[in-house]
Amino acid sequence: MSLFSGIEKSIERGFRRWTERLFGAADASELMMTHRAILEEVEGKIETLARGRRVFPFAHLTVTLVSADANRRAILETAFGERLEADIREALESAACEVPRGFSVEVCAAESGPNPFGIAYATAPMKKTEQPATVSATPATAPAPSAPPRLAVLKGKTDRPEYLLEKARTNIGRLAELTDSEHRVIRRNDIVFEEGADEANATVSRRHAHIRLDEGDYRLCDDESEFGTRVFRDGRAIEVPAGNRRGEKLRAGDEIYLGRACLRFEH
Repeated sequence: MSLFSGIEKSIERGFRRWTERLFGAADASELMMTHRAILEEVEGKIETLARGRRVFPFAHLTVTLVSADANRRAILETAFGERLEADIREALESAACEVPRGFSVEVCAAESGPNPFGIAYATAPMKKTEQPATVSATPATAPAPSAPPRLAVLKGKTDRPEYLLEKARTNIGRLAELTDSEHRVIRRNDIVFEEGADEANATVSRRHAHIRLDEGDYRLCDDESEFGTRVFRDGRAIEVPAGNRRGEKLRAGDEIYLGRACLRFEH
């Protein structure tokens, strides 16, 4: 019997509700199958030691989801990037398995690969120059410029004046972590506008927007924020449609308004 059998229904219920709300029932069913297969593969890595003690020997997982379609890759990154680490952690803990300190899961997407997904396992969180210890599919290698672009904070209060865009996806919001009704982390923001700091910060939603690297371009997407997301370019304002997975391609010098808070994209 699967170690996950006792809790997989509650995990899958939460994942289905999450994906149905974002993408609809048809996509949710297909995403559910991949979600279940990922959990089953992770289960197979649990080791049983003396006296029945169960351990998971890997501290870092890189999950690569494969699709030739750019829009589909955006769906996969959104669906799994928000929840997968919390779901895997809950599944392992519910299986009475010890999880390594600093356990983390990274989600990325690739245009091609031998399987619909692959998982790379490492015994410690990977540095950028390291390769995973065990690889079941080739991780995505997104094209990136030699020097990553940065976001300068023009209006609003954050923990630093500028941020480098070094990740395939950068989340922006008003809390460092967002949790669901069961207190599981469903999103981590990389750029955090301090709660209650000033009037501009109050217009930034907790789950406001994200910037993702897509075939060499950086695209800004609004995550159904309350006060909206706009790009000011060449003297005109461009509205970023709420919930649109394609988003707006950023150009050097663009000013990004998250409600009344503002960042400048420098590249």
